[in-house]
Amino acid sequence: ERPATRSLLAIAGRAAKAAFAVMAAIVVLADLGVSVASLIAGLGIGGLALALASQKTVENLFGTLSIGIDQPLREGDFVRAAGFLGTVETIGLRSTRIRTLDRTLVTIPNGQLADQHIEQFSVRDRIRLALTVGLEYRTTADQLRVVLAGLEACLRAHPRLWPDAVVVRLQGFGASSLDVEVMAWFQTSDWSEFQHIRQEVLISFMRIIEGAGTALAFPTQTIHLA
Repeated sequence: ERPATRSLLAIAGRAAKAAFAVMAAIVVLADLGVSVASLIAGLGIGGLALALASQKTVENLFGTLSIGIDQPLREGDFVRAAGFLGTVETIGLRSTRIRTLDRTLVTIPNGQLADQHIEQFSVRDRIRLALTVGLEYRTTADQLRVVLAGLEACLRAHPRLWPDAVVVRLQGFGASSLDVEVMAWFQTSDWSEFQHIRQEVLISFMRIIEGAGTALAFPTQTIHLA
């Protein structure tokens, strides 16, 4: 019932398997008559050289521990990490594998990943619609007011809209259009559903603009010859 706990247990399970393998090797060596105490002492003498040679491995293990405790990402989450956008497939003891949108598999060492800025998309509770609608300069002030009121009414009528923040305002006079800023949030975390909502909203915007007697602008220039 708790995804964070499942992810942490998966990491702990892999660590326990590695520890169990080491313990089993020690037991086998002891049964074969090898002096385990002497072996451990020898490992202690060579420990410094081993530590110097395995700095990256130790760094990755501590990175795994940091990821497991802090939970910046979990298996199955959709994230942007180390410049890659995709779904986390596996968090191992050494590295994390991310399946990108192109279906490639990216492997990132956990020591490096623990120091990265990780953008977590799976935990968001709403998705933002933000765009600029450009109207032709032949649009009159009355038509502009009709369009502004119509766009806002269209947004507020949507059942998945988050009503606390809806922005539909004349932003400024662009190079070839009257720029209308539109910003709203929809209460969904499913990107596919949001794409469908956005499509329906934009089609409704076109109908409202056409009904007001104006049109969407495209880049134009007026040249005066003296």
